[in-house]
Amino acid sequence: MNTRLLVASSTRVLTRYKLRSFFMSLGIIIGVAALVVMRSIGSSAEQDMLAKIERMFSASSMTIMNSGSASRAGIRKPGKMTIEDLDAIGEQLDQVVAWSPSVYGGDREVVYRGRNRSLRIVGKSDRAEFVSGRGVIEGEFFSEADVRSASRVALIGHKTAEALFEGEDPLGKQIQIEGSPYRVKGVLEPHGIDPHGMDLDDEVHVPVTTMMRRLLNIEIIGSAKLIISNANAVDSTVDQVADILRARHRLADDELDDFSIYTPTQVQALVREANRVLTVYLPATAGIALLVAAIVIANIMLISVRERIGEIGLRKAVGATDRQIGGQFLLESLAITMVSGGLGVALGAGILLAIARTVSPELQIATDSVLLGLLAALVVGVLAGYLPARQAALQEPVDALR
Repeated sequence: MNTRLLVASSTRVLTRYKLRSFFMSLGIIIGVAALVVMRSIGSSAEQDMLAKIERMFSASSMTIMNSGSASRAGIRKPGKMTIEDLDAIGEQLDQVVAWSPSVYGGDREVVYRGRNRSLRIVGKSDRAEFVSGRGVIEGEFFSEADVRSASRVALIGHKTAEALFEGEDPLGKQIQIEGSPYRVKGVLEPHGIDPHGMDLDDEVHVPVTTMMRRLLNIEIIGSAKLIISNANAVDSTVDQVADILRARHRLADDELDDFSIYTPTQVQALVREANRVLTVYLPATAGIALLVAAIVIANIMLISVRERIGEIGLRKAVGATDRQIGGQFLLESLAITMVSGGLGVALGAGILLAIARTVSPELQIATDSVLLGLLAALVVGVLAGYLPARQAALQEPVDALR
């Protein structure tokens, strides 16, 4: 039997038993669609997160978190990083060209003419505009004098401005934070959602010293960002910064660091590791559906072999070889899985399009998920069709025609 007749015969068999073909294909369609959807969502989430990280952490920066410490005996101590620590780092390390502390005050009530909202309050320095790469679209940023005198001034996100002022120009107006007046000095540049899910466009910034002295009454800072003159020197600067902080905090040899230092490379690695669940483990669960589909297809094909023993014997009697007989059953298995794989990809793409239109416009189908889905369908077809094809090929013509 030539190839054209073999394909035609396989197609007739599949279209003749429509219900059987449907059940054979259902698991493949669901499994491939699930693989495409989950892999694409995971890939898009990772790319979105990495883009935000890149925007927040330039290649020549590092971030220090005031994390507290624990001795090897398990005794914990609070963190004690201060603005003076940052000044010392800047004085001792020439490659550190700028630094800016941050203090987070949590959510607090912000009021303007009876309109009130619970907003996150953040303390920033006058250097934050350069160090963090975020300035203002209206008004002015904090000045050195604002920070030095712990002035009651504020910068607000554009969403905050829209909600509190409802079209009114916010510059120069007074808002109330915890009952105290603060003059709005500027509106911050749009920045979107940060990696922690916080809306940076709906918050209020005050001078870091104002946060520390007037709102929290503390001496320590929560975190700091440093800019290094050369991106290639970031990793080597980490140890030097750590040595300075350990010496200033008088940490004994048996005490762990009471701070944590993160470089952009480390943060990106953490993001990829955290997203491994979305990009690897969840798509792998689609393999369960594909495995079940392979078992179903193999069993149905074995039933088909038994039902068509007479056909097999007749074809062998007129000259069909073992290879041709086995090839037909393997081709039937591959045909059903590859067509189902294509339908699964189409279904997955449709689901992703619906999600993109309603929830996440930036969501896109991952090319590798399509290739992976079709490859999975091919593998299932080969694995599910091999045993039935071999059993059909080994049939003896005389026994099959009895």
